[in-house]
Amino acid sequence: MCWRIICVQLRIILPAVVFNPTPCSNGAVTTCSSSSVETVKPSSQGTDHSKVIIDDLRFGSPIHLPESVIDEAIAEANGYEMDATNSNWVNEFVEAGLRSAWQDRGYFRVTAGRAEIEALGGDSHDQHFRVFVPVNEGLQYHLGALAFTGGTAFSFGELRGLIPLREGEIFDISKIRAGIAALTKKYDANGYIDFTAVPKTDIDDKLQRISLTLELDEQKQYRIGNVSVTGLDPTLEGVLRSTLVIGEIFNPATIDGFVKESRSSSPNINPVKCAGACPRPPSRSSSLSPSSFRPCLGAAQSIASRKVESWDYSSCRQGFSGCGI
Repeated sequence: MCWRIICVQLRIILPAVVFNPTPCSNGAVTTCSSSSVETVKPSSQGTDHSKVIIDDLRFGSPIHLPESVIDEAIAEANGYEMDATNSNWVNEFVEAGLRSAWQDRGYFRVTAGRAEIEALGGDSHDQHFRVFVPVNEGLQYHLGALAFTGGTAFSFGELRGLIPLREGEIFDISKIRAGIAALTKKYDANGYIDFTAVPKTDIDDKLQRISLTLELDEQKQYRIGNVSVTGLDPTLEGVLRSTLVIGEIFNPATIDGFVKESRSSSPNINPVKCAGACPRPPSRSSSLSPSSFRPCLGAAQSIASRKVESWDYSSCRQGFSGCGI
């Protein structure tokens, strides 16, 4: 049974939970074949290399970040067990660890020069280093105006309330990311499973303000078109089917919640690997731009070498934007 709008056909295979969204064959949209799936077993990987331990971090000039923030960045990096034999580890540390520390505190245009390292000794398990990083903090910015474009499903007030940053507050990148995640969750819960939000910035150096516009691409709203379940205890299957009513708006969190709640009674419910996910190149229009992905609903675009390794639908749906929609 299909409604007038796009429907989601769910194919649920347990103990591995799998569901493949496809548009209903109602003439409005080209029907695509389901993508393949396979069970993924959790793996544990031991380290067979010397681990990087950063003992000291120097910048060569005064900085505005508290020492506690720098200490936290070092501790986090040391916890990642970076490979000391990989010369690129210091660049990854500077970009992912240090640069984000500044950007989360308003230094949106912070830049770091070439990092240098000094080996302090170690053994086969740990190698200790001192790191030198020339940093140009730039100006500290605050949020200017915040606007949304392209969205019609929700009011400005509903959307604005999901962004945990107010005008005049320090322009904190982590809060922008959290806001985009909250927007995605809200749209997902209302059937807009293809939703993406791309941030655009307008920087005023004189006022040290950054105005932010979030360009919303809502896409279509999905409802449940068909549900099939394989390999699940009849009692649990009944519980699952009671939450997936044909014709109702599709909410990926329903599946996620069922799997999490059922794991205690059915430990064989494992993560799955969703094949057929062909990621679209992420937008490079802004340093804030998230990786914009949309689901590939057809087998034609499926390539086994690009698989999204996550059991939950919010990741499994990330894929190619093709399939004629």
